[in-house]
Amino acid sequence: MFQTALTVFAALSLTTGMEAEFDRPALLDLAEPSVQAALEAADQHVLVVRHARKISPDCNGMSCPLSPQGEAMVARLAELVGPAPVDRAYASAACRTRLTAAAGGREVLAHQAVDGYAVDCSEGETITRQRAEAFAETRHDPVRWTLAGEHSNTSCLWMLEFAGDSAAAEAGCNAEGRLAETAYGDVFWLYRTGEDWHLTVLPGAFEVEAE
Repeated sequence: MFQTALTVFAALSLTTGMEAEFDRPALLDLAEPSVQAALEAADQHVLVVRHARKISPDCNGMSCPLSPQGEAMVARLAELVGPAPVDRAYASAACRTRLTAAAGGREVLAHQAVDGYAVDCSEGETITRQRAEAFAETRHDPVRWTLAGEHSNTSCLWMLEFAGDSAAAEAGCNAEGRLAETAYGDVFWLYRTGEDWHLTVLPGAFEVEAE
């Protein structure tokens, strides 16, 4: 019995001494080495992504679909997220943002593309929920992993809300609060440690070449 107790104690000590593997390793591998330890220590993560590439650059309606390249980008994003679904997935009410946020493996909760604009991706449907509700839930009802699918301008709203002006500007948001029109495939990774939010960018993380 004494020998058995020693064996159990040794096994527990070994397990305790081992560091648990980060739960989204493919994402962590793309982060700058200088921030990886902070990411691993963070309590909460919000992955903000501009929608994948759409069928045509001048297609801007709510029902505008993704191109084949965009669909491949979503598949790539799903690979980075990994097999475990995110805890929450948000998106604007446009089809292209919702399709992109579906990479999180979770039912997507849609909010208005612009406050007061209730048009939905599905013809005849309306959306009353606003983005501020997603912000409030993220702050006051935190979960570990959130994925938000947005547009070139509304992606910046998440960064401004949580990380502030300087961080958003450094991530590529211009004075008008908009990403460059050519900016696709970046993951804007907001992460919280204690009460403080930070932002790092994974440039071109889920971009794929057009066939």
